[in-house]
Amino acid sequence: MVESRHSFDRPPIEVRYAPRDHRLLPVEVVDRAAVVERNEHVVHRQRSGFHQLILVTHGRGSHWIDFDQVQVRERTLLRIRPGQIQRFDLESAFDAHMVVWPVESHPADLAPRPWYPGSATPTHWQLDPHQFEIIESCIADLRAEQRSFNGSARRIALLQVLLRLLLLRLAVEIPESAPDESQLPRPFLEFRRVLEAQLYGRPSVASLAQQLGYSTRTLDRSCQRVAGQTAKQVLDDRVGLEVRRLLTHTTRSIASIGADFGFEDPSNFSKFVRRHLGRLPSEIRGGNHTD
Repeated sequence: MVESRHSFDRPPIEVRYAPRDHRLLPVEVVDRAAVVERNEHVVHRQRSGFHQLILVTHGRGSHWIDFDQVQVRERTLLRIRPGQIQRFDLESAFDAHMVVWPVESHPADLAPRPWYPGSATPTHWQLDPHQFEIIESCIADLRAEQRSFNGSARRIALLQVLLRLLLLRLAVEIPESAPDESQLPRPFLEFRRVLEAQLYGRPSVASLAQQLGYSTRTLDRSCQRVAGQTAKQVLDDRVGLEVRRLLTHTTRSIASIGADFGFEDPSNFSKFVRRHLGRLPSEIRGGNHTD
């Protein structure tokens, strides 16, 4: 699919969680058609500031998540995480439930898997009829409670419980959608946490290991266990993802993007991008229009 030059000249819109029915809603269920109708930014790329599940109920079409145009049909489930970039394909005619919730409403023990190139974390699944029935039933419970929501502490708690139930059901039916953190090595989880917090400083593995009180060998072992990569590969892939997002989804100069990540010499930035993304920065940006 070819996008217009005009759509690429606009940086992604930063979209925050803003429930329409009541500002205190900890989770909101909306229909895709209503979002398309009411959201003036729906024609542009959007960087999501919240969690989303999109469950297709009828029809076929596509939805863009980061760099992929995902083909969807009845019983397709999409998972969009905070920080990822999405775009609605307005030529697609399909109906879907959309469940959205802010980071602070996400159950702590169901933290989403850190996403980076090569992590093999899916953004979508094709549910079988039984799985679809279970997930849609949970969404229906959320929607019913949302209709009678009055902002009270008990109603908020009830919606949070129903959201947790939905995510637990999803984790049981599709385990790869929400890995059990108790099964992941603590050094890996802490490494991923500090890496996200310091991403734009492009920290070294040694400096992060020192901050965390681990040896670099311990970080390497934990990353190999989870991702099949060294800690340096995990770090470089995560930086590469953010670089690719900025090159693809913004019109900022290549030099300024490199400077964000500590590359004072543009040639060193170009070498990094080519080594980790397979193309020069200018080629990634120039290829936007035929994604």
